[in-house]
Amino acid sequence: MNDISASAMTGEKDEPAATETKMTAEPRPERRRKVRRKSNGVHRHSCRHYTRTIYILAASLAVLFLSLLIVLIRLSMYAKEVHDLTVLQHKQEQELETLRPKVASLEAEIAELVKGRLPGLKPLEFDKVIPIDKQYVRNIIFTLIGTEEDRSYEYKLTLKNNNLTAVHPIVRVIFFDHLGIQMGHSTIGVDEDNVPTLDVLERGEVRSYTKVVSLPDGRQPRYFKIEVDLPEYQKPKE
Repeated sequence: MNDISASAMTGEKDEPAATETKMTAEPRPERRRKVRRKSNGVHRHSCRHYTRTIYILAASLAVLFLSLLIVLIRLSMYAKEVHDLTVLQHKQEQELETLRPKVASLEAEIAELVKGRLPGLKPLEFDKVIPIDKQYVRNIIFTLIGTEEDRSYEYKLTLKNNNLTAVHPIVRVIFFDHLGIQMGHSTIGVDEDNVPTLDVLERGEVRSYTKVVSLPDGRQPRYFKIEVDLPEYQKPKE
């Protein structure tokens, strides 16, 4: 009785255990399939994301390559232009070197002709004391003032009276171009109406006069000439 009861009891206990084992074992394939499906879905999503990234990188590299190609083409064109300009500049410099002696020779010939036609002309040089020593005029200094668009010429004239009496000198500075054509003039000792001023130079006195001259059309003088005169009342009577 005890054995049967024990066996029965044992049988009753074994059946639920087997049933429980069976119930726990049955869902495993289903869970595996679900896990496999989920894993496959994640893998496919990862592959799509990776493929999209590759396409984006490939497109970016293609754009970068095209940009570099365009830059290289432009640099090549620029290098060719620079080379052509360098060759042209070198050619022009050679031509200038060939023409420079001829130009200098022609300028010297023109200068000689101008001086021969107009005695007393002096080359106009800036920022330099040019000795004159003509009657009452000792020297003159020219200075270029103004801007490129509006040039003017300032001169400083130094006079000295070596006479025994006071004088009233009238000094005219005349400007000429490179061909000896008169461009303008400036006068000291008379006003705009050609009336003598009261600037009398005493005996032994040294005095400086400064004036600014604007020449027409912005032309630059190459020569100048100084003429000295006296008022009628100081001129010696014949």
